[in-house]
Amino acid sequence: MSNTASSIVGPAPAELLQRADVTLRKGRHTLINDRLTPEQAHVRDLLSIRKTLERSGLEHLLVRGDRGRLVIALDRADRKRINRVFTASAPDEPFYAKPLDRDEPAALVSAGRFARGKARVWRLWRPRIDPSGQLRYGAANGVQIELWDFGAEEIVAPLENALMRRRLPRTEAIDERIELHGVVWPTLQNMFAPHVSDVSFPIDMVFSWVDGNDPEFQKRRAERMQGHVIGEGDDHEARFRQIDELRYALRSVHLFAPWVRRIFIATDSPRPAWLAEHPKVTLVRSEEFFERQEDLPTHNSHAVEAQLHRIEGLSEHFLYSNDDMFFGRPVSPDDFFSPGGISKFFEATTRIGLGDTNPSRSGHDNAARVNRRLLRERFGAITTRHLEHTAAPLRRSVIAELEQEFPAEFRATAGSPFRAADNISVTNSLYHYYALMTGRAVTNEHSTMLYVDTTARRGCAAWSGCSAIAIGTSSASTTAASRRSRRGSGCAG
Repeated sequence: MSNTASSIVGPAPAELLQRADVTLRKGRHTLINDRLTPEQAHVRDLLSIRKTLERSGLEHLLVRGDRGRLVIALDRADRKRINRVFTASAPDEPFYAKPLDRDEPAALVSAGRFARGKARVWRLWRPRIDPSGQLRYGAANGVQIELWDFGAEEIVAPLENALMRRRLPRTEAIDERIELHGVVWPTLQNMFAPHVSDVSFPIDMVFSWVDGNDPEFQKRRAERMQGHVIGEGDDHEARFRQIDELRYALRSVHLFAPWVRRIFIATDSPRPAWLAEHPKVTLVRSEEFFERQEDLPTHNSHAVEAQLHRIEGLSEHFLYSNDDMFFGRPVSPDDFFSPGGISKFFEATTRIGLGDTNPSRSGHDNAARVNRRLLRERFGAITTRHLEHTAAPLRRSVIAELEQEFPAEFRATAGSPFRAADNISVTNSLYHYYALMTGRAVTNEHSTMLYVDTTARRGCAAWSGCSAIAIGTSSASTTAASRRSRRGSGCAG
């Protein structure tokens, strides 16, 4: 989220230096931000730039850029005027401009260096940092400004965008107006029309969570565990230890996935004291979505995951996540689904291994083998790899179809109070490989996953310079980190 390129600070106006909410961070005047999400900060900067354009009378177009980024197009013939207008527009605001088509450092806009030289593409933004100094918003979060040539016969843009090639005949440039963020913008016809590449369907998210520190939970679990054979690691306290990970998981969705429609928390624990009522967040008890009440209570995550598709009000397309997984940077719907609803899952490099199920194996390893056997019997091909420990994209209808395909296995798993050697694991990986073999899923080839042991120096060092993170703990006190190179740089965790 941050931008680490060098800056030309320039002579900061006195009005800027007097602001109590502005600090100097790595050579840049930076707003102290304790509330705005990346999207909200982007919109705040966009509307501020819009006010400058309106006050000055500078003609502009709002354009849909690559991957949906908003772009403001200005007339290159107005370059000098643009510089004067922006220099004088907000002397008390720490706006910076970074050329994207020139190897030049970012410059403070009020220092009079914006729109000078030969650059035609910039990012404008106000750097922001949270009070802890950890979460920074940089140029990747900025508003893109482009200088276009508006000739008598054609319009020439420095870059292609979502709709246009670089050159557009004037006869095809039909003006249109759209309302966005409470403002009416001039644009070109169909620039913001729904595109076939858009993921436009609603996507919800489900977290499974339990308060393992609750004495009542510990008592009930210990009583039910008597006489059950528990696989390796399945009774480790780290699997249930409560250290408020859910709080940070929810915050990460708020920060980095604002497009999520609703969040369901599947739990039998009391509502966390810190969790306020919110229209987007719903706690659902097991008795609300388990088909058979006699299967409850359960201490088996595989059983819970085999019943998620029964949650009332859950969207067809949804993400499933443990409470120890977090988004570490902005993610978009097309990271998880195609426009046609194909789910994109994250295959790990870790092999399932040889051998059959065994009560002494972990529930995770046994379930992978049960999944493999069922899929081989159904499709004649074997699965070889586990999936990554990260948010999983799922479809309710496909899970329901799976249940019809393997009714005995679903029933047995839902009825197991603890993980058992014959359990299936729907969310990892039965659903994904079944959907792959039936044309409803593909592997995500744009993301690479890294499992990091945060208890070791070597593991912690792996965070350095990461472009994105999605983390989650396991019984081995590890985290999973997602490195994605498609957008921006810097870590925000």
